Amino acid sequence: MNDHEARRVSLRAEHNPPESHYMWAYLDADGALHVDGHDIDPGLDEFVGKDEVEYFYTVQPEHLPELTALLGGAPGGDVLDLLAERGSGPGSYTLRKLLVSGAFPVERHTH
Repeated sequence: MNDHEARRVSLRAEHNPPESHYMWAYLDADGALHVDGHDIDPGLDEFVGKDEVEYFYTVQPEHLPELTALLGGAPGGDVLDLLAERGSGPGSYTLRKLLVSGAFPVERHTH
């Protein structure tokens, strides 16, 4: 783990058996934002054909100003601080909607 990954912000940590939902964010060495998550939920089976899914979103550094603006943050501010403030807890659901909205480029992977 590099120095950037050492600062990981927890955005969601919900555990209510049989469901669990986790999401976290960190910056990599190149300054890209990673938002990763892991959901275990029997209700997912209807949509994805299994009850567990992991997802990985990457926002390249040049697109962080767009995300920051959509979250109402100050230009040039620390994106991890902003996510801790506005993208955690209930805000994590808004963040995930932004990440899949197409409002700015995001690399997405699930399995």
